[in-house]
Amino acid sequence: MILVINTSSENAYIGIYDKKILAELRWNVGKTLSADLLNKISELFVKADSKIEEIAGIIACSGPGSFTGLRIGISTANTIAYSLNVPIIGVSGNKNTDEFLKEGKVLLEKEKKNFGFPLEPAYGMQPSVTISKKVF
Repeated sequence: MILVINTSSENAYIGIYDKKILAELRWNVGKTLSADLLNKISELFVKADSKIEEIAGIIACSGPGSFTGLRIGISTANTIAYSLNVPIIGVSGNKNTDEFLKEGKVLLEKEKKNFGFPLEPAYGMQPSVTISKKVF
């Protein structure tokens, strides 16, 4: 089974696939993504009547997208991949769900032979940081 996590926008998507969609959830994250994501993943596994230990790989959106959304989704995906010792790959979020999954499955199959590095986000732009007005 493959766990898919896409938190690059205000509408998050998670899914479990095993030759077909076993379960998927979409929701508007608002400002509660960090509080909700693990609960939603647990809900997803209940919905699929599966266990997280059955995951053989993870496909996560690597960007571009929301800084906070990507940070939370990728951190969660990396933690699950590390704890289960399964490969993780990143796919650009600029695709519909079918294209995202298709590309991810191809990349994941290649990655199974050489994995172990965490996924890094690709935000798509330089950070917008303002200069401090404090005088030191």
